[in-house]
Amino acid sequence: MTYYTKIKELTKTVPATLVDFELPRDPARTPTQASSNFITNKEQGDWAENLVFRAINDTSKNFVAVKYGKSDDLVAGEDGFDAFYQEFQDELDTIGKRPDILIFRKEDFINDWGG
Repeated sequence: MTYYTKIKELTKTVPATLVDFELPRDPARTPTQASSNFITNKEQGDWAENLVFRAINDTSKNFVAVKYGKSDDLVAGEDGFDAFYQEFQDELDTIGKRPDILIFRKEDFINDWGG
């Protein structure tokens, strides 16, 4: 079963009174500037993600962390942000939010991906 199919099946169990997944998502407006609060939170999130990534890869004998989600450093107001933001919105509509890090058993990753 694919990730998309599994998520689609799971969403069928959520009552429509809580979230109606059949309703189209309201299009998001592209932000025009990033606030200092946003930039600070983004930096803290990036730091925490990197910390987990390094902690697993530097210390684990059994697991490997692989970066997976979007990792662009663009923020609102920078060149290219509009296109980046729209691509991200299209991805959300198609497959949903991807996790930023995937964790595999090391032996599976090496055997399946040549890691």
